[in-house]
Amino acid sequence: MRLSSVELTNFRNYESLSLSFPDGSHIFYGANAQGKTNLLEAIYLCTCARSHRTGRDEELVRHGQDFYRTRVGIITDRAIYESVSIVYKKGSGRQATPSRIIRYNDLEVSRIGDMMGLFHAILFAPEDLQIVKDGPAERRRFLDILISRTDRTYFRDLQDFWRILAQRNRLLKSLRQTGDPGGDELDIWDQTLAGKAAPILEKRLAQLDRLAHYAGLSLQHLTHSREVLTLQYKGFSGLEAGQDRQAIEARSLERLARSRQDDLFRGSSSQGPHRDDILISLNGADARLYASQGQQRSVVLALKVAELMLLTEISGEKPILLLDDVMSELDSSRRERLMEVIRDHQVFITCTDPSQTASATAAACPTGWTGPVHYYQVHQGQVTSGQMPAIS
Repeated sequence: MRLSSVELTNFRNYESLSLSFPDGSHIFYGANAQGKTNLLEAIYLCTCARSHRTGRDEELVRHGQDFYRTRVGIITDRAIYESVSIVYKKGSGRQATPSRIIRYNDLEVSRIGDMMGLFHAILFAPEDLQIVKDGPAERRRFLDILISRTDRTYFRDLQDFWRILAQRNRLLKSLRQTGDPGGDELDIWDQTLAGKAAPILEKRLAQLDRLAHYAGLSLQHLTHSREVLTLQYKGFSGLEAGQDRQAIEARSLERLARSRQDDLFRGSSSQGPHRDDILISLNGADARLYASQGQQRSVVLALKVAELMLLTEISGEKPILLLDDVMSELDSSRRERLMEVIRDHQVFITCTDPSQTASATAAACPTGWTGPVHYYQVHQGQVTSGQMPAIS
């Protein structure tokens, strides 16, 4: 698939923007804080209704305005035109509640889960380093979004789980205040929560197993086979890919029973998919604790390339790639090896120095990209045609 157009109104620093993209890949260059990242953010937003930089839609609205609008056009591998648009309006006056309307092919999408997988764009951004450096929530989020983009039932499973979890937590808080041990009522919620946790754990284990395979291969390619990357799900002992869902549910129920006294004391649920982690190991050691900053960047890059390979395998279509200032974070060898991997995809790259990208492309792809490369200059929310830089 390929991105054919993007339209923005009052999005970040863009008052109004309308771009049509011919075949090929596209490089946006300019000084910092001019709007390059904002453009990729808007495109990514239309893939999963979520910004990679903020969870607050009001932060995406241009200063002094009360709404934003984004719209992208896509051409599928079957040459079918599709579109996704999002309109967000701040609440004001009598309409105190903000509103957000998502449309697919001009038809309103009532649930966010229904837009998952409509088209795939993979974003490589500096913020991705949080997957390795930060706490378990970042790693769970990465895996959950990946699975949701190819399995809409998984997204609904997550929503159901969080709803039941909130109800169990309310009961735990009430029981903590009264000193009641809960008994049959808590048994019912435990059974329900374990039932909702089972499909989540089953799918996380299955997809993590596939992701780990591709990520390991990707890191070996990026680092000339010098380093070994492994991924391990950290939930409870004995939890492995391929286990029967009923067995996972039974183990989840046991875990809730073991943690009940602690949960009653805390007034919240301490065990479950909402607390699990993914151990990312580099050469046998926890990458979060022992890998250098450069190694952590390589690990994240390998995870994103693995995401690309997995989505391509499952969907049968090549995702669009969004690379936000990635080239400046990599040495020349890793830049060249990344270009080898992505050359057959439609790529949107932002950078301050387009010559780095041009040089890496020339070294990695002597015969050139698959399709032409187009350059654009970004300055204060304005995008104009640019020129290919000279390659030294």
